[in-house]
Amino acid sequence: MEYREQCFAAAMEICSESEMAEVVHAWIPGGPGFVVHAWAEVEDAVYDLTQSDRPMRKAEYYALMGVRPELTRRYGRVEYFTLMAETGSMGPFDKAFFFARQTAFLPAAR
Repeated sequence: MEYREQCFAAAMEICSESEMAEVVHAWIPGGPGFVVHAWAEVEDAVYDLTQSDRPMRKAEYYALMGVRPELTRRYGRVEYFTLMAETGSMGPFDKAFFFARQTAFLPAAR
C-alpha cells in the first residue's frame, strides 16, 4: 500500500452520511515500512472508498490491510467534525503519533 491522501476525504464523506460512523486513522504496512491511512466504520462494516465502493467486514479488512488496533486513533462523528473544524484538516489529528505520511519505523503505541 502506498500513501493516499484522498483516503481522508473519503472517510469524511462516509462520516458525513452516517450518524453512527467512526473515522479511523492508522499506520498500516506500506511503502518502505508503514503509511498513514484513513477509513470509516459503521458497526462491523468498514468503508474505504480508496479500496472499494462496497463495505467490507471489519475482520476481513483488518486482515487484508494489516491493521493493528494499537496503531489506530478512532474518532466518533462529533469528535471528528469538532477536530476537523479546529484544525482545518481532515486528518490525521494526532501529529505526535502520525509524525509523517510514511515511515520505516513505527511510533511507540499507546
